[in-house]
Amino acid sequence: MSTQAIADRLEQKKQELAALQKVRALSESTDAHCMELDRQIAKIVQQYEAILRIASGWSNAFENAALVDIPQTNSTEEDSEQPESVIRIPVEDV
Repeated sequence: MSTQAIADRLEQKKQELAALQKVRALSESTDAHCMELDRQIAKIVQQYEAILRIASGWSNAFENAALVDIPQTNSTEEDSEQPESVIRIPVEDV
């Protein structure tokens, strides 16, 4: 093998090494981004789980609460022809 062929081959291998180093750097960067994304997604999942626990608690509270009708008059006149509106509110014990 001639000296020039050896020099050309050495230059080719240097270029291949540089390309592999770039790929490795990109891979490490991608890994870091994926790990950060995974951490952020885990935080969001925890937040949604907390929201669902709160919503479930409220749902159970409303299902177990007794409802009481509270009449609301629409005018100051007692003999108004309009019917009373009713608001239903949950109470702990009736």
